[in-house]
Amino acid sequence: MTHDELNQLTKDIIAKNIYLTLSTTDGDLPWSAPLFYCTDNDYNFYYISQMDSLHTLHILKNPNVAFAIFDSHAKEGQGNGVQASGKTRLLESDDEIREALNYYHSTFIECKPGDFTGGKPYRIFKISPDKFYVLDPDADVDKRVEVNLK
Repeated sequence: MTHDELNQLTKDIIAKNIYLTLSTTDGDLPWSAPLFYCTDNDYNFYYISQMDSLHTLHILKNPNVAFAIFDSHAKEGQGNGVQASGKTRLLESDDEIREALNYYHSTFIECKPGDFTGGKPYRIFKISPDKFYVLDPDADVDKRVEVNLK
C-alpha cells in the first residue's frame, strides 16, 4: 500500500470505531482502560472520565499515554488496528471544554460545558497524539508502519 492508502486505512479504522484502549502509568504501575472517544479534524482525541479513576490519577502525574483502536469482532488474521502515543491533558477552561464539545457527543451523559466542572463527576480530556502506527496489509508478517495523519 502507498503512504496515502495507509493513511486512509488508519483514518477509516478511527472513524469506524468508538472505543480506544488507553494505557497509562504513574512511573510504576501500568494500567489500561477502554474509553469511548471522539476526534477533531486534526485527530486529537477526546474522552470523559472521573477524577478518581486510576488512569486519570496516572495522567495527573504523567501525561504520556499510548492507545490502541481495533475492531474486536474481526476474524483472526483479518483485523487491523491503530496504535498511537501522545500526551493527555485535562481540559479546564470553559473555552477548551466548549471546543471539545464541538466533537464529543454522547447519549450516556449530558454534554454541556457546565457538566465538566465544579462538583460534577466527569471531566473531559484531550489526547494530542504524536505518532500513529497501523499494520501493513502488504507485509508477509505482522509489521507496523508509522503513518502521518496531520
